[in-house]
Amino acid sequence: MTYDLIIVGAGPGGAMAARKAARDGLKVLILEKNKEIGTITRFCSRLLRLGSGGFSSDKPVTDIKMDRATCTIEVGPPGEHVVHMNTLPADASFAYRGELAPCFNETWMSPGGAGFDRDPNGRQIEGFVVDKEELIRGMVGDAAGAGCDIRPGTKCVGIEDTGDGVRVTVKSELGEEVLQARRAIVSDGSFSPLLDQMGFNDDRPKGIGRIKFMSYILDRCDPPFKEMRRLRCTYPSLHTGFINSGPWPPGLWEISCSAPVTNPVKLPDVLNAFLANSAFSYMFEGAKIVGKQACNMDLRPPVWEAARGNVICVGDNAAFAETAIKGAIACGYRAAEATSKALDAKDGNGFYNEYWTHAFNFFSPQYNKRSRRLPPIPTVLTDGETDTLFRWFTDQEIYGVPADILPDNRERLAADLPEIAAKFFGGAKNTGDRQAA
Repeated sequence: MTYDLIIVGAGPGGAMAARKAARDGLKVLILEKNKEIGTITRFCSRLLRLGSGGFSSDKPVTDIKMDRATCTIEVGPPGEHVVHMNTLPADASFAYRGELAPCFNETWMSPGGAGFDRDPNGRQIEGFVVDKEELIRGMVGDAAGAGCDIRPGTKCVGIEDTGDGVRVTVKSELGEEVLQARRAIVSDGSFSPLLDQMGFNDDRPKGIGRIKFMSYILDRCDPPFKEMRRLRCTYPSLHTGFINSGPWPPGLWEISCSAPVTNPVKLPDVLNAFLANSAFSYMFEGAKIVGKQACNMDLRPPVWEAARGNVICVGDNAAFAETAIKGAIACGYRAAEATSKALDAKDGNGFYNEYWTHAFNFFSPQYNKRSRRLPPIPTVLTDGETDTLFRWFTDQEIYGVPADILPDNRERLAADLPEIAAKFFGGAKNTGDRQAA
């Protein structure tokens, strides 16, 4: 059987691509290596961010025209929510039947309890923590309802672009077989062997290295805030990166940390000490670890031409670090649109590549420079200096992310706290820890 489109990977990007393409009348097959759709075994964020702000900087990007994905959530009765993808056509909206947990802000905290917020308005919802597994299952269910064939427990081990189509080699419990389609979308996540095999990474620089992540899922937490928010605990004597904490579905909490893979630090030791013997341990008294997840992330420049021949790469496999949930969903939708255009003898690849290279901040030299111009706080300050800096931010009513507010307030900081200012501006260098933070 020849399909119009074979999609490799049933994550958020692949699921949306299958949903859109099947609803547009294409004969679609989606392959998923896990035996159950929606299975997530590696650590990845569950925060569905609403706005267009970046991870490291909130300042607008002005050196290139951006088309970043944004979304809103229409909150209904339990299990009856709708996610609206604001920058996409109306048919990109989809039902979400899982749990929602609003995050109202992001707060950096020091060992002494000082802290500053990303947003001055604590009632502003930054995003919602979602059940990512349920989100995926819902979109794949929509695709199946539109006629998409689904093959879980099937791993793609090779794709050959034949010029007039693709030959997709897969392995499952039934053995190895070759499938045929007119086009393929590859949405198989980070460290994709398929991209190497097909040559997408041939001209891609190696980047500044890889980051390792470790996360504990906890059954409870008693944070010092009434509302849900993300915490960026800054404890230099314990760890030279931030230790993150926030809600996790369904009704749980998570803590996580990261470091360059070249750093010999054992991340479980960091998290164990954070829980048992740190200035933040009071938040987790009586908490039990109910799960653990880990992953590596590649800090490698993105693939610029993600659509070539009869193949489109979607999501983290072609990205710097990650595209996050809404970014992957938007890429999946646009990749399905591009597929239909290509099958209609139009320039589908050009359509997708134009979108891809304007959809994420990591394509902006301006944004990348902002993100990496200073060393991360835990790598240059002591615990006491961190307390002093964070209290200074609070006293000065300064809000935002460190990559923005430190340079913006350089002169004031140098006047009030010259020794601390010198640690940031007296010859700052780019390191892998900056991105780990």
